[in-house]
Amino acid sequence: MARAGIFIGVDQTGGLQRLHDAAAGAHRMHAWAVAQGLADGTAARVITDEAGKVHPDQVFDAIQELLNGPGIEHLVLYFAGHGVNINRCEHWLLTDAPVKTSAAINVKGSAELAAYCGLGSVTIISDACRVAPDGIQAQNVRGVDVFPNTAASSRARPVDQFFACELGSTAAEVRDPQLAASTYRAVYTDALLDALTGKRPELLEPSGDPADPSLYLKPAALIDYLQAEVPRRVKAMHLHHRVNQQPESVVLVHKGWLSKLDPAMVEPATRGLGDPGSAGHGFAPRAVPAARAADAVVSRAATGNAAAVLRSIQALPGGAPRALARMADHASRIAEPFSTLHFETQCGFKVRGTRIVDFAVRRAQGQQLAPDLLRIDHVQGAAACVVIEFDGGIGTVVPAIPGFIAALTIDDGELVDVSYEPSDNTWRWNLFRDRADEIRALRGLAASASQQGRFRLTQADAGGVAQKMQYDKTVDPTLSIYAAHAYYDLQEVDRIREMADYQRADLGVTLFDLALLGRTLLRQAIAPARGVAPFVPMLSQGWALLSAHGITLPRELDGIETTMRESVWSLFDSDGVGKLRKTVESGGW
Repeated sequence: MARAGIFIGVDQTGGLQRLHDAAAGAHRMHAWAVAQGLADGTAARVITDEAGKVHPDQVFDAIQELLNGPGIEHLVLYFAGHGVNINRCEHWLLTDAPVKTSAAINVKGSAELAAYCGLGSVTIISDACRVAPDGIQAQNVRGVDVFPNTAASSRARPVDQFFACELGSTAAEVRDPQLAASTYRAVYTDALLDALTGKRPELLEPSGDPADPSLYLKPAALIDYLQAEVPRRVKAMHLHHRVNQQPESVVLVHKGWLSKLDPAMVEPATRGLGDPGSAGHGFAPRAVPAARAADAVVSRAATGNAAAVLRSIQALPGGAPRALARMADHASRIAEPFSTLHFETQCGFKVRGTRIVDFAVRRAQGQQLAPDLLRIDHVQGAAACVVIEFDGGIGTVVPAIPGFIAALTIDDGELVDVSYEPSDNTWRWNLFRDRADEIRALRGLAASASQQGRFRLTQADAGGVAQKMQYDKTVDPTLSIYAAHAYYDLQEVDRIREMADYQRADLGVTLFDLALLGRTLLRQAIAPARGVAPFVPMLSQGWALLSAHGITLPRELDGIETTMRESVWSLFDSDGVGKLRKTVESGGW
């Protein structure tokens, strides 16, 4: 298998705190690649800021050259430096960021293009923070995609992604107690290299071919190891009260491997185990960190009884893992129905955690009945886009769907949930009522997991969620959005398209996120005739894919990305609300 690697390290980004091991970490990863047989300077390339600025074009050009070269089948793209979480998606900050808003790499968009660039597989490794942007400059960073938009493959190929920490967390760079006080080491990269170089033999697999004695490290073997080992190292350095570093991974099941090792060069399995100063310390593959426990809750809810799962985490004792306690509290609140269950018109909106200040709608009639209630009538067509402004000048755009009431929840200035349920004076209500507790519980858990950046499914879970979304001949609109984003991580594009077709047949309209993730809007200008609603992604993480898909939004929305607030569901400041209002008032939405 012909392989290549690009290793990026940026110690200094704008006026942010200078790092001391980002460039050095890139060199250590590069040295591993060379030891794997990748030719230095051609198949194995290192890009750091030691000799000058690092900008996106350098990375793009390097990837383009490799793709145009002879027969590369697998590419490793590694980054160490500052990162920021914008709209629930990671961006790598390069030298001129955040002053230059394009001096960053959009990881999600790049991963999307990587899946279709023609390579057999791609591995993206990020040793960077994933914290929310601090200040207006960082909020305006948008970044660029660094894989070419060639669509060389008609079907997605595996793109595995490894992140040093969860969304909203800091990746630790700490003083190494074994070296000089002025030397710093990146915890995640060092833990990863121990696995890649054979210092963790329990992670390696034989080839299964008698003619090939090599041992292989496959992507799936790293998941539990990194999630247990990195926090252990942080704790051993007494940083666990200052650094929240729980690695995350998005790994697809495939035959690819990351490292190929000669058994004679692999350290004995007992070496380092139990030695406090070593990288070993007796990793137990069966140990499941708290973050994985939260993932397991989502999996059990998707494939079993979601209401029972929610009750079980609600009953956990006070000493339960913090991630589960947060999930139980948030999911319980979202799952609890509130306010009215119907309007006479069978369509409308209700909010909690704030009040409705104003609204705009053109293809329907609206009447505000109370600070938290907006009734909609005479919807023209299958859906009408409604701009809702909340207290504090923030707002969003959501579709009004005949026969449904949409419930919007604002929590601490963030739109944490949008859910649709049939109005209880419609024929759909009788179909929904018998499964209401189950659907609400699953929705609550999905909303909570999404807020923590953890709503992911396994291949085995996918069918279970599909069944839960459907009751008789209708589909839960909210679950379809959560599920579409989870299916996207699994590259289950066909399943998303089937869900979108089912939704259009049922409701007469396709929600924007399903059309986006189903790749049916590629290189399209969004217009009312497209039959999607609303005219922007509903979940914030969808925005990172617009550029990769070549999607053009209505011209009234130019620059609206810079008005977005940090939120699970798309939420905008007053300037953004103005742009949304102009779009609704000027178009056939």
